[in-house]
Amino acid sequence: KGSVMGIGPCILTKVLCAPFMGDAKFVVGWAMVGRAEFAYLIAQSAAAADMMDRETFSIVIWALLYATIFAPFIFRKVLDRYVKRHFNNENGPQDELKDADH
Repeated sequence: KGSVMGIGPCILTKVLCAPFMGDAKFVVGWAMVGRAEFAYLIAQSAAAADMMDRETFSIVIWALLYATIFAPFIFRKVLDRYVKRHFNNENGPQDELKDADH
């Protein structure tokens, strides 16, 4: 259950949330996936206040772990691919990005 929750709500909803961001949509989506610090606190507080049982708490923690562990690695690959595609090594942004400033 934690795997399903980790892949679905914790990862896919964020990765697929920016369809109108153009080529940067996956960069933006994966950048948001690893932001689970506050969610751990909320889960712990809810468990301490008996708002969720131990099984639900375990599912939530596993889901957050998936997002926290995988996000930095995948974000790095997505960002590297985006930078290689849109920026020259020495010349800065490609012409299409320079034209957007004018």
